[in-house]
Amino acid sequence: MSSVNYVNSFLQESYLPSTTSKSGSSSTASSAGGEVPPDEVDLSSDAFLRETAESGRIALNAANGDLTSDQASQLYQQVTSIQSQIQSDKQADGGTLSPTDAQTINQLQSQLSASIYSDAHNGDAPPSTPSTPSAIGGREAFEAGRIELNQQAGNITSTQAQQLMTQQTQISQQISSDEQSNGGTLTQAQAQQIWQSQNQASQQIYQAAHGGTPAAQ
Repeated sequence: MSSVNYVNSFLQESYLPSTTSKSGSSSTASSAGGEVPPDEVDLSSDAFLRETAESGRIALNAANGDLTSDQASQLYQQVTSIQSQIQSDKQADGGTLSPTDAQTINQLQSQLSASIYSDAHNGDAPPSTPSTPSAIGGREAFEAGRIELNQQAGNITSTQAQQLMTQQTQISQQISSDEQSNGGTLTQAQAQQIWQSQNQASQQIYQAAHGGTPAAQ
């Protein structure tokens, strides 16, 4: 499988859980074809959404054999450092990031993103104009990030994380197979099926992180 590259700002639109009541409407949930269940991973801001996705890129590239365990460990240390910086800045700013702090965090995450790319491509520099990933590819990184961060937080065991990552690998293999059979792209029906598979995986991540408790619908 190819290395997992960039994850951009579309994550905010596609994956941020709705803050409306269950009876209210949610353009976020409808755009994603189903709301991602919230879990112990903080999904409340652009910064944390991107941090989750970048963690997923590390996990998926490591699973694909594109990163060594030492490289992955060093990159996760950068993730942890940025997470701590986000928390510290939010506490100092009354629970939100100031525009200046948000810009600084974004720059740190862009540096992390470039490091992930370089390590996964044998030291090559990232392209100056990276291609925007599809929603399908972005979600794969996001769900993998939820698995990794929940494991780091002690919410799921290493065995559970391995099982959930195996599921993501299987979905990735299905995407590759479907794209090969369709000239390099997914048909609408294939994309919908992949998204449904990710919805199921999302529920299983939530349940694993909450002791088997199903996510509220």
